Amino acid sequence: MKLLLPLVVTALLLQPIISIAAQEAKAHGQDRMLVAKADAAGAKVKPNEALFEVHGIVCSFCSVGVRKKLSKLPFIDKSKYKDGVLVEIESQKVTIAIKPGARLDMNAAFESIKSGGYEPINVMVADENGIVTTHTPVE
Repeated sequence: MKLLLPLVVTALLLQPIISIAAQEAKAHGQDRMLVAKADAAGAKVKPNEALFEVHGIVCSFCSVGVRKKLSKLPFIDKSKYKDGVLVEIESQKVTIAIKPGARLDMNAAFESIKSGGYEPINVMVADENGIVTTHTPVE
């Protein structure tokens, strides 16, 4: 009981703080966006890869749909990942491997994601020097 009491007290003290933060985030429509932006800040992008933030990927069935759409693109290196595409459901991130010497067609990738019913938010791409740039879909 003595060991459990400090845990219960800590949980009770933190509950209002967590609740207030969640309410403020929801009030601004940013509950999921804040998490996504924080994840993107620490993301690593390798040369010959592109990392997409995609909203709407919520299950393994969704990940199969995204993978099938993207793997059909001619610049995808199917020798990496599963058909050249790695889908991370929890973080709603999609990494694609780009064939050596091929050029990433961001618009084709964005359209491929959209055609599957998902919302591409942005893509991070590293050049051969490791400099990462972020691009958003053109509406």
